[in-house]
Amino acid sequence: MIMQSIINVLALSSFLISATAVGGGLYIYQNKDTMIDSFKQGLMENLLPGSAGLAGGGGALIPKDIPLPLPTTPSLPIPSTGLPTGPLF
Repeated sequence: MIMQSIINVLALSSFLISATAVGGGLYIYQNKDTMIDSFKQGLMENLLPGSAGLAGGGGALIPKDIPLPLPTTPSLPIPSTGLPTGPLF
């Protein structure tokens, strides 16, 4: 009797978990277009310059004028441009 009750509880919990997984999958499938559009809109608002940005202050996460440091000296020696002096076999 006790063993049957345990098996019934396990079967019921398995059914509830499966039904929840199927229901969640159906919900996502039905609303996927709306979720994708919402995600795209959020990206556009936060990444493009001139948009409100995260803080709502007209900034953007990707600024147009990022200062890039330029190297002052070359990292490898520059080869000479003279002609070879040895035989060319």
